[in-house]
Amino acid sequence: MFKMIWWGNINNQVRKVFKRHADSKMKANHSKEAELESELEHQRLIEELDDAFMEWRQAQVRFDHALGMDETDYAIITMEASEKRLAMLLKRAKQNNLRTNAYRQLIKRCS
Repeated sequence: MFKMIWWGNINNQVRKVFKRHADSKMKANHSKEAELESELEHQRLIEELDDAFMEWRQAQVRFDHALGMDETDYAIITMEASEKRLAMLLKRAKQNNLRTNAYRQLIKRCS
């Protein structure tokens, strides 16, 4: 009887150790996946920022070369929209603490 209780306690302790080990491995895997996902999101954000910057530059060129009232109105509207998009993405980058060389270069180009 004593052997059964003793063996049962050992068995439960071993199960707890294995469970803790498995849980820690799952947490580590989840942490790595979250880190990779975060890195991928940062990369997408950098690409979106670059696209928004190019769109803004194109809108400026369109405005500089606009002929007539309709083209000027269209150029102004697209420039305002591209500025709003760029401001939104820069705000999101700041909220996500995105600090990379590409981001810093983009900020310099916008200034």
